[in-house]
Amino acid sequence: IGEWIGASRTPVREAAQQLAAIGLVRIERNKGIRILPTSLQELVESFQIRLMLEVPLIRKVALNRSEEDLKKIIHAYENFEIAANNKDAAATLKADKDYHSALLDAAHIERALVIIENTRNAVLLTGPSTIPYSRTCMEAFLDHQSIHEAILNQDADRAENEMKRHIINTANMLITQEAKKRDDWIDPNLLSQFSWIHK
Repeated sequence: IGEWIGASRTPVREAAQQLAAIGLVRIERNKGIRILPTSLQELVESFQIRLMLEVPLIRKVALNRSEEDLKKIIHAYENFEIAANNKDAAATLKADKDYHSALLDAAHIERALVIIENTRNAVLLTGPSTIPYSRTCMEAFLDHQSIHEAILNQDADRAENEMKRHIINTANMLITQEAKKRDDWIDPNLLSQFSWIHK
């Protein structure tokens, strides 16, 4: 791989270790690097982790965000809207990720942010995305509108409820979409697997 991309062994090894840490590959001694397929259970678990962490964190952000935090959140939201208006799927996916990152950065809990970032990357890097297959760029952007309004108004209850709705909506949409392509993903009904989190 190093020869192919023109790099030394060390950065390739470090990149492989990072990919292994988020479950995308397995490093097999004396064999190499094996790319791991995404399973239905892994995808469900990634959204369960997001629900457990992002929902209470967004409540903290709504209550405690600083003016500097708010500027970054608004800037990310405006970039998200621009990408959606341009109907650029790749840019919209990046802007979506950047907006969530801006929200979570405002919580100022570094360990939680690392876990969520790895979880989101594990989903995004394996390929499946709701844009443009299950929703348009603008529909993805608008799904965040109520979250943003709650943050602006410091409405913690609404922020919490809307983040939960958004994550479950995305999970249901994504896994229903992927289940149509994969014979081993028989049951796309996810809601029961999230019902125990933040009733």
